[in-house]
Amino acid sequence: MTRNKTVFDTHIETHLSSIFIELEKASPELKHQWKLMAEAMLYPVSAGGKRVRPHIVKLMAEALGAPENHEAVTMAGCSIELVHTYSLVHDDLPCMDNDDFRRGRPTAHKIYGDANALLIGDALLTEAFSLMTKLQEKNVPSTYIVQCIEKLSRFAGLRGMVAGQWLDLAFEQDNGNAHWPALATIHNLKTGALLSASFSVGALLGTALSAATTSRVFNEPKERELIRKAESIGQQAGLAFQLIDDILDSSQSSEKLGKTAGKDRAQGKLTAISLLGLDEAKRLAVQLTESCLSSMSELSSIASTHPNLSVSKSKFDALNHFIGELLERTS
Repeated sequence: MTRNKTVFDTHIETHLSSIFIELEKASPELKHQWKLMAEAMLYPVSAGGKRVRPHIVKLMAEALGAPENHEAVTMAGCSIELVHTYSLVHDDLPCMDNDDFRRGRPTAHKIYGDANALLIGDALLTEAFSLMTKLQEKNVPSTYIVQCIEKLSRFAGLRGMVAGQWLDLAFEQDNGNAHWPALATIHNLKTGALLSASFSVGALLGTALSAATTSRVFNEPKERELIRKAESIGQQAGLAFQLIDDILDSSQSSEKLGKTAGKDRAQGKLTAISLLGLDEAKRLAVQLTESCLSSMSELSSIASTHPNLSVSKSKFDALNHFIGELLERTS
């Protein structure tokens, strides 16, 4: 099925292409290599996907009063999407999850080789932070930019997604004593952490760009309460999302999933299905989804009492709908 490009696709592709235009101008004799590199970097980015993380950034920011389609919000969403894409490129490598297909087409290392796939991931990761620094060009106060970078680095790194990947590999080698709390921790780190980054960065930019904001310094207790609640919703959504992924992996075809179906079971990996059984996993997924949506309501209530925010009920409703659709994939 053909997928229409989003504003995030266009922004990422334009941004990456501009880098190679600069390189070509600086070293025209290497034009062929710059062209190959550009194609390689754009390959995993242009594969599509749901763009869940940048959409969360956008809807969260606009729910708190950021102007619709503000370029700073788009840039921040793209930055998180670059981190997510890098993680998929590396996760698919033979030394990691060893998958030949992603989003319905060959993975990056199948096209460009293992070494170049490593470089693709490295480049996308580092460029994500370069892109985040450019928020200063869009009139985002530096105090908020620092907070956004801190959230992304924390949730993407050793205290977040990287730690989750490490634990995932560890339990793949020895899951004999595995239990649900251990798997929940892995899911919270591997998937929930980057969703937490999306919610918290969106909340930070919504606070910074809200039409009613009078103070541009991040020091309000209400703001900190808001960010903490936003982060916790990301954790809940991430755990539910990964539970549903486990359910789908055990029940749907590769064609429908866009990646190799049943691979976790074939490799003996730790999954919610292997630990809880299919029925219990589905029950828990529904429970987590309801909890997540309840927390969204609490976040809206906290935001409505903030004196410096121009809260949009319609955008909160849109965010609720988006999260609800995201977590209703078991049928």
